[in-house]
Amino acid sequence: MKKLLVIAIVLVAAVLMAVTKPDRKAHKAAMMEAVKEYVKEEADSRFGRNPLSMFGSQLVIGSVKTVLNSKLRMHDYVVANSTYVRIDGEEQLLSVGLLGHVFTFDKEMLREHLEEALNGGKAEDGDEVEEE
Repeated sequence: MKKLLVIAIVLVAAVLMAVTKPDRKAHKAAMMEAVKEYVKEEADSRFGRNPLSMFGSQLVIGSVKTVLNSKLRMHDYVVANSTYVRIDGEEQLLSVGLLGHVFTFDKEMLREHLEEALNGGKAEDGDEVEEE
């Protein structure tokens, strides 16, 4: 009887997870929110709050949105999913979706990826990145 109860609980949990996993749209919305927050903080700390920095922020946000629309790849694991983007031949994890919530990268990871993208994929400290 205990085995049957455990199997039933596991099956109900698996079905609940499969039904509530976020879709691609939810992943993009969560990532864009994180990008907007990061860009706004960086622009305010580096340039202050002025019309030029606000315009630049909107330009960066628009560029990131375009990249996400074209480069974002989703991996589906039945009970969860994740999104990746390919940078220099490597897939970089951007978010994980589970139980109706999207967990995105933290600000430090976002900063590293943006700096890497702005540097043309070259690592800092003189290290070279392998190309395929």
